[in-house]
Amino acid sequence: MIALLVFGVLAVVAVMVFGVLAAVASLLGFVITLPFRILGLALRFAGLLLFLPLLLVIGLVAGGGVLAAVAFGLLLPLLPIFAVVSLIAWIWSRGHKRSHASVAS
Repeated sequence: MIALLVFGVLAVVAVMVFGVLAAVASLLGFVITLPFRILGLALRFAGLLLFLPLLLVIGLVAGGGVLAAVAFGLLLPLLPIFAVVSLIAWIWSRGHKRSHASVAS
């Protein structure tokens, strides 16, 4: 009976030792890879800083395209009115031609 109790205590101690060793190995792996993670983060940030002007240009071009599309969509219904007004102006200017001839006295 006591042998079973000793075996159980030894088993618990062995599990605790393996757990502590696993935790130490995990912490050691994290500490070893930490500089490379920081370097990767710094390089990713540098890449973002290099790409930022291009993102600004893309955003401005896309914004201009959206603005042009919205303006075209809003001004398209006015096209027939503009055509009718232009036709009336053209007819009006055609009908009022003045003669440049003068009477000499």
